[in-house]
Parts: sequence; C-alpha cells; structure tokens
Amino acid sequence: MALPEAQPAEVLRAWQKDDLYEKQLAGSLARLIPSHYASKAVPVSSLLYKSFTTLKDLQTLGEEYSGIVQVDDTYHKLPSFSSRLLSILLSAFGENLTRRLLSHIEKQVERNATLKPEAQNFILVVLKALNNIVPQVESIHRALSYITGGPLQIGKTVTGINYVHVRPAAAAYYAHLRLLGVVTLLHAFISCGQSFYQAKKHMDDMKDFPNEVDNNKSCIACLEEIVQPCVLICGHMFCMNCCYGALESCPLCRTPFTKNTVVPLMNYNPGTM
Repeated sequence: MALPEAQPAEVLRAWQKDDLYEKQLAGSLARLIPSHYASKAVPVSSLLYKSFTTLKDLQTLGEEYSGIVQVDDTYHKLPSFSSRLLSILLSAFGENLTRRLLSHIEKQVERNATLKPEAQNFILVVLKALNNIVPQVESIHRALSYITGGPLQIGKTVTGINYVHVRPAAAAYYAHLRLLGVVTLLHAFISCGQSFYQAKKHMDDMKDFPNEVDNNKSCIACLEEIVQPCVLICGHMFCMNCCYGALESCPLCRTPFTKNTVVPLMNYNPGTM
C-alpha cells in the first residue's frame, strides 16, 4: 500500500530547512574561494548538499526533519538515479542556464543582418521581457504548490518526483498556505504584467525613431547635434563620439560594427542636405 502524499506544509518546512543549510554551506564556501568566484558559491553549495543526500538515495536534513521521503510518480518506488540527478542540476543551475540561453539568443539576433529592424527590435524586446520574468516562473510554480501540493522545485516537478510522509501530519497548517499561494500567484502575475507592459511601451517608443537620420541634425544615440558626422557600414550616421565610444552595434538596425569600419565624413554638414 502506498504511503500518503506529503502535504504542502511538510514540503515547505523541509525546503526551508534545506535552504537554510545550503545558505550556511554557501557562506562557508564563499570564504574559501576568491572573491570574484563568490557568486558561484550558492549553486555549487546546492549541488554538493544534494549530491551527498538526494543523489545517494538519502533524505536531506529538511526531509528527515519533516518526515517526508522522495518518490517517483507511482508513489511506490524511490526516484531513479537519472531523475534525481536531473532534478538536482535543474534546481542548482536551471535559472542561470535559462538566462544564458536568452542572452545567447539575444546576441545572435543582434548579429543577424538579414532581419528587418522592426522584427529585430521586436524579438529583442520580447527576449528582454522573458529574461525579466524568469524569477516569476519559479514564484508561480511555488504558489501552485502551496495551493495544490507537490514539490516546490521546478526540477522535481519536471522529473516527476513527489513526496510522501512517513509519520502523521498536523492538518492545522494547510489552510493559510492556500491563501499564501493565492497572494504569491497574484504578485507573480502582476510582476509579469509589468514586464510585458514595459516591453510594449518600449516597442511604442521604438516606432517613433526614424529609420534614417541622414537629414537630421541630431545624433540618435546621444541626442546631441552632430558636429563630426560618421557613417557606419549599415548606412546610418551618428556623431564621432558615439561611433568611437561605447557603441558596438547600430542603435537603429542593430548591425554590429568595428571601429575600423567607421567612416568619418569630412566637410559634411547634415543640416545642409
């Protein structure tokens, strides 16, 4: 006979305990490694902690404290080694890998000269909006776990890992978790809505930008008067300070360029054309 499914309160209590121990381990690890690697301490500590517990078919300290055990989707067997390994990697590095993937796609779009400027700007704005809502995806999943039960980590949900409890649970703690889940869900949806609203507002602002600036006296990049005009390989013109400054791609069409391809226009006044 299968053991009863663990209630949200037990799962939350176990997660809080494990998170505390992982943070303590990360703090100790950060003091041992060079300061420029300190940001890696949190995912590495999570990987180490779960490798010596979950990966070895042992309860974590939080799971032992709450009296729950990980099982597969049949609720009759322990999760397979591959499921446990994948869930650990997703929990430790999932958000970072997602952000890196979005950044890589963004750079590829910026370097793609075949896309029209309008399509390119639209894709870049959408990618930036997705990058902003990555943390909210975890919040939404956690809120649903508060309401309906199940693991709090997305990695465990993806791999089909769940929890059963091996000792009686106190039923008095569950009602307020559903309320917390609803509030968390609303907050996450509002945050996502704000991100998409900012993206739409940015797209509307981009529509006001001219596609050509040859007949404009102002530099689109710095909004100052073009005193020493330079033209890029895409044909758009900006001031010399911007072209030889921080710009690495055209602000209008996103075409990348190098400093040696910038062409200064001598004895040319944009206002005379």
